[in-house]
Amino acid sequence: MGIDYGAQISQSTSALLALEKRLRGQPIADRVKRLRLLNTHTIRSLRAAAPVLGYSERQVQRWWATDTSRGLEALARWQPRPGRRERVPAEAWTALVTAMRAGHMARLKEAQRYLREQWGIDDHSLHGLSQLFKRHHTTLKTGRRRHRRAAPVAQVAFKK
Repeated sequence: MGIDYGAQISQSTSALLALEKRLRGQPIADRVKRLRLLNTHTIRSLRAAAPVLGYSERQVQRWWATDTSRGLEALARWQPRPGRRERVPAEAWTALVTAMRAGHMARLKEAQRYLREQWGIDDHSLHGLSQLFKRHHTTLKTGRRRHRRAAPVAQVAFKK
């Protein structure tokens, strides 16, 4: 005495398969795949669908409730969560990148000092600043390392 999910799903198997192929590689493709598997009777229940798709049974039940109440369009609309707002404003980041390109800094410690002195941003640790650079796909591009007490004039004289 279970639910006949195939009878309750209004979309055809071919339409679900086409939608699943269009959404391939996105997190919401699994939601459509669940409907297709239930529609073709490959899987008989939501409980059986959960381990096949790699989600919890409760999550699959939530998807079913969304599908029955608001339809497939609401289920297939994926809305990424915005997360926390960036602590470094866009203007400060642009100025930091410009300063790095000009060669004014070569280490994270210098970037941290620049943000603190120029922009009043003091809440980034070195690790947090490193993560910020990774999020922006930015590296400190520097030339060959120089000792902080090296004298450029003496080095040029030595080369001659």
